[in-house]
Amino acid sequence: MPTHERLIDQPARFNHSLANVISKEGDKETTLGQAWLAAPGRLITCGHVVETAKPQALFLKFPASGNLYPVKTIRLHPAFVRQPDQLVKFDLALLEAELKAPENSAQPLPFSYESALKSGIDLWTMRYPAHLGQLSAAIQPLIQNGKFLGLLRKHDNFHLLHDLPLSPGDSGAPITDGRAIVAIHCGDTATLPGLNLPTTSIRLALWVDALREFGIAETQKAALNSNLLAKVGLVFVLSFLLTLFALYQIAGQDLLKKWSFDQPKIMPVHLGLNRPIHGYKLNEDIEVNLIPGSNTYVFLLQIDRQDNIAVLYPQFGISPFLKGGESRTINYFGRSKLTANPSPDQWHLIAIDGNSAQGKEIADTMLTNEDWPAGDREGKPLLIKGKTFLKRLETIEEQAKGTILHAIFDSPRSST
Repeated sequence: MPTHERLIDQPARFNHSLANVISKEGDKETTLGQAWLAAPGRLITCGHVVETAKPQALFLKFPASGNLYPVKTIRLHPAFVRQPDQLVKFDLALLEAELKAPENSAQPLPFSYESALKSGIDLWTMRYPAHLGQLSAAIQPLIQNGKFLGLLRKHDNFHLLHDLPLSPGDSGAPITDGRAIVAIHCGDTATLPGLNLPTTSIRLALWVDALREFGIAETQKAALNSNLLAKVGLVFVLSFLLTLFALYQIAGQDLLKKWSFDQPKIMPVHLGLNRPIHGYKLNEDIEVNLIPGSNTYVFLLQIDRQDNIAVLYPQFGISPFLKGGESRTINYFGRSKLTANPSPDQWHLIAIDGNSAQGKEIADTMLTNEDWPAGDREGKPLLIKGKTFLKRLETIEEQAKGTILHAIFDSPRSST
């Protein structure tokens, strides 16, 4: 979609990309929520919409055509959880269905990752509320306007607040800044006593970047510039391929000659942070989210200027193996919170093929029994000598081309 066009000015283009999530038993249909097309045959809704529904009774109904499709598969977000205060974190679900015309050729709604959101900006939602399908012959979705109110909680860039006039049954509706989808409506906040919000008109949404967990590619590329990370102010995502490009710029071709890209055995690993990489305050908590694109043995190390290495992942007793698409959060170093400081350290992210015996053998040699002091069993962090380890890593890389990826980048740091 050209950047000058606004999504809300052309809702008819997406008539067949919007659906209701229906529970159907016999002749009785109940609208549970909204869904929207993010990729062919793949629609997004809220996790709580389908959490307790009978899978065999779930259908997607497209009001623009009247077509009804059984839901084939349901995937809740890997971090979906209902907290004691009733807040549902990462309230997201992916529904898959076999669509026919006209839905099988419908255009997925445009969205891009790392889109900046500023408090007070205008937002819109577009959907077919349940009553429109029953009481009117509306052929275009209903569009309503509101404001982005900010983050639900400090340092949580995924859970957002807005005041769009949405009602029960609207959960899962897409929220747009006018040009692309930026969030998914999750419900109101009146039933969340732990939040102590002053009005029931404040509602909850989930940042669209949560779709990364489902492996869904963005449908509209965001404009990039040198200050993107600082402007976004949200989750900073790295992939190995992008990192390798940066290494090429810094270190030249000789470093990249170590790598083979022909039919790679291992997919990129995304590394997400809860703040821009240089946007932390002193001693502010750091949360790292690792999501490998394939079965992978993952190691995350921090190296200071004296070549001392701190092993951030795995900790003692934890396997480095992660399944493709599995999310792992790192926010502790030993028993202490991982926090930001101004030290210009480097992080090394190492990924090893998790689908082969060779990969397992290599992973087993990355950290030896001699690396782990007895104190780690008491929760102390693992510190090893960098020169010894880096020499070991260099040998491993030479012997295992195509099986291991190694990215180097600045560690998250505070400005003061």
